[in-house]
Amino acid sequence: MFRKQGLPPRGGSVNHLFFLRKYKFVSIAISLMLIAIGITGCEGGETTTQGTLGKIKERDKIVIGVKTDYAPFGFIDKNGNNAGLEIDVANYVTKELLGSEGKVEFVPVVAANRIEFLKQGKVDLVIATMTDTPERRKVIDFSENYYSSGTGLLIRKNSGIKSWDDLKGKKVCGIQGSFYNKELTERGMQMVNFPGTAEAYKALQEGRCVGFAYDDSALVGKLLEPNWSKDWHQPLPAILPQPWGMGIRKGDTKFLEDVNQAILKMEAEGFIVAAEKKWKIPPTDYAKQRMEQAKKAK
Repeated sequence: MFRKQGLPPRGGSVNHLFFLRKYKFVSIAISLMLIAIGITGCEGGETTTQGTLGKIKERDKIVIGVKTDYAPFGFIDKNGNNAGLEIDVANYVTKELLGSEGKVEFVPVVAANRIEFLKQGKVDLVIATMTDTPERRKVIDFSENYYSSGTGLLIRKNSGIKSWDDLKGKKVCGIQGSFYNKELTERGMQMVNFPGTAEAYKALQEGRCVGFAYDDSALVGKLLEPNWSKDWHQPLPAILPQPWGMGIRKGDTKFLEDVNQAILKMEAEGFIVAAEKKWKIPPTDYAKQRMEQAKKAK
């Protein structure tokens, strides 16, 4: 009967041993295929059954990429600790996901590497003054927008500039490649662009331009420095607002949902509005509007 069905005879014949080895090989191959079905295409080695949220809860720690050179949003304080509005936000999200603010590890990131760190699995989440743009959404997912910044202007207090229109025909310092350069040029300003902020601030102090057009959130931090706050200010309303979001790996749906819930809860409590006051950031209409919208949604 066994031979008619194509199965090997009982006993220890060479053919029987060959079959057993072949059968074992096929079984292993099938097992590997079944395991592979659970693997996603995500960089960082996530699985569909576990995902980032599962990994975070299993290790009981979340790794978040943050800025360390962007006061007052993300910087290193005098005691060597991470501090700033976004660090407070990161701690809040950590507590919502894991029950304690202490279960977080901060990894320093900059604009040039924050998305790559996320894609490579070096961080679970990015909270690093990151503008939510259509181009970036092609490679990562974004959370609910939690903050917004625009283009501000740093000028001397005695400059006499009272509106953006007053800058027509005047030289304004900027950063090469910034999205706002085209808009400001079309408004009649003579943009003098530099590769980095250090060069722009130096040119501004030397009088090579009347003002420095840059992220208003960064200028807020600069004005916290005594040597700048004495003679300089940012009197004009910011223009060209851009929303910020938290970066999450593509397709990590459950993690994205939980992060969004934490953000909406945080906003409904007025957490960011209070954080602006704590870090001496001029109150923004955006934060107030998000708070009111979150309260209604809740």
